[in-house]
Amino acid sequence: MKALRASSARAQRGSIYTTMILVVLFGLVILATLKIVPAYIDDSAINNTMEGIAESAEFKTMDIADVRSSLMRTLNTNRIDFQASNVVLTREGGSEYIDINYESRKSLFYNIDAVVKFQHRYEKN
Repeated sequence: MKALRASSARAQRGSIYTTMILVVLFGLVILATLKIVPAYIDDSAINNTMEGIAESAEFKTMDIADVRSSLMRTLNTNRIDFQASNVVLTREGGSEYIDINYESRKSLFYNIDAVVKFQHRYEKN
């Protein structure tokens, strides 16, 4: 009878450790999600703003400074941290594109960061 109780206590102790590990892992996943999701929300706002600019009638005649200015005006209004230098004009095979390439770095904890890269291309012709 004593052997059965000791065996049962050891099994429960192992079960508690497993549960603790699963709770910690679940907490880390939730933490990472809460830190990374805002970067995707900001990227969605950047993409929607740039698509709005690209659909405007004057987009084809705008130079890169005008595109940056228009984009930054909207992003500053929405308090989105973004550098205008990430917006570049690219010419390939007679076509012009506006490329937006940037990364968002979020600190998870201590010295561990999550880096998310975003790339968008809009045809100017």
